[in-house]
Amino acid sequence: MWLAELSIAIGMSPLPGWNRVEIRDVCEDSRRVRPGALFVAVSGATNDGVAFIDEAIANGAAAVVSERVQRIPVPLLTVPDVRPALAQLASAFHGRPTEDLFTVGVTGTNGKTTVCHWIAHLLRDDRAVVIGTLANERRGLAAVTTPSSTVIQRIAAESRAGGAESLIVEASSIGLAQHRIDAVDFDVGVFTNLTRDHLDWHHSMKAYLAAKRILFAGLKQAAYAVINAEDPACEAILEGCDAETFRYGLTAGADLRGEDLRLESRRTRCSLVWGVDRVSTHIPHPGRHNLLNALAAASVALIHGVPLRVVADRLACVPALEGRCQFFERSDGVIGVIDFAHTPDALQRVLDVVRPPVGRLHVVFGCPGQSDQGKRPIMGRIAGQLADRAILTADNPKHEDPEAILDGIEEGLRGQKARWERVVDRTEAIGHAVDQAKPGDVVLIAGKGHEPYQIIKDAFVPYSDRAVLERLGFAEAGSPRDGE
Repeated sequence: MWLAELSIAIGMSPLPGWNRVEIRDVCEDSRRVRPGALFVAVSGATNDGVAFIDEAIANGAAAVVSERVQRIPVPLLTVPDVRPALAQLASAFHGRPTEDLFTVGVTGTNGKTTVCHWIAHLLRDDRAVVIGTLANERRGLAAVTTPSSTVIQRIAAESRAGGAESLIVEASSIGLAQHRIDAVDFDVGVFTNLTRDHLDWHHSMKAYLAAKRILFAGLKQAAYAVINAEDPACEAILEGCDAETFRYGLTAGADLRGEDLRLESRRTRCSLVWGVDRVSTHIPHPGRHNLLNALAAASVALIHGVPLRVVADRLACVPALEGRCQFFERSDGVIGVIDFAHTPDALQRVLDVVRPPVGRLHVVFGCPGQSDQGKRPIMGRIAGQLADRAILTADNPKHEDPEAILDGIEEGLRGQKARWERVVDRTEAIGHAVDQAKPGDVVLIAGKGHEPYQIIKDAFVPYSDRAVLERLGFAEAGSPRDGE
């Protein structure tokens, strides 16, 4: 595109000559700048993009976007806030691809990844593309939930060119607050729930809620806001939202309801009720929270025109996701479970779900470094109340002392019923928990889920909970079949 066209996309009048400046990419990383790129100088957590303008120009940047006026040898577009400008520029450069796709945004504290992938399943995986935690890992984007707006728009453009019909975006609170999805044309926004997380970044639950609300305040009138009617924040999340509202849940006021609920150890049975229609189905995953995840995904499918009977049939085979309540078995009768639970609410839910009818419940977990320290004793208390035994260990300590992190968790364990130990090395911690387990016991390994690394200082050190269990003789359990 020409620079003049892009300047108009952010409300600027082009200067003479800008219609002859060809832009071949929009980029905010000076190391990735190639000749013809438009470099957007974004300030990050530790670095100011302005400091890298000279490097970007040396690498071939044809123009620069910045919040500061300065003398440089290429055209400069000065804007009051570079992040929303970056989103608009990336969308315009790629031809506003989300306008041509059925685009869904999913936000909330827990369940976002599951809901995204289950929506894709209900809409047909071969026609849907997911941008989110698991899908990004496969793309080589480690520890990223909502990538930069340039990545989102590029993936959307590639999806459109590849014949996809739907795009499902996992929208984190930080991604929303940093304007990464500002220029995404959403047809549906989904709210799963709101519980404590990321307070190191947002500082208060009020600010955390406000960040989640951004998705819904930005929906067009023709869009739908799909809301979990069971969550106390369901009405607050809609403030400033002009879209049509669609509620899901287990209560009478929901547009899509789950009734006749039967919670089983590996499966959930229910009836789906939508208006005057009712169909029976089951979800091959345990827990009330997974039923709510399924209802969220089903709501989107119904809005998109998938018949209720088809939705029910497809729910019966929604896929298990790597590191989400993933069951493993060993020949001696010990059960292992890997789950991504890294918030108090998520840890409580998975502990409730996996408790064996006979036998003890062991939990191996930690808390990430350089993040919400206030949740550490809360998670310790939950483990102490619901598990029989807890092994505290490392979980992406980053630049923090792992022992100091465990001190914070231990505060909540004191006075609770569970016995606990500290084993910082995560591999050793899992081995120790398994060694102490007896047939019929469950060993829950929480916090890292799918992640194939430990973040230690700035290094992503290869590591996998799954690989550790497999070395200890565990194999993944199959999905439950009818009659089992």
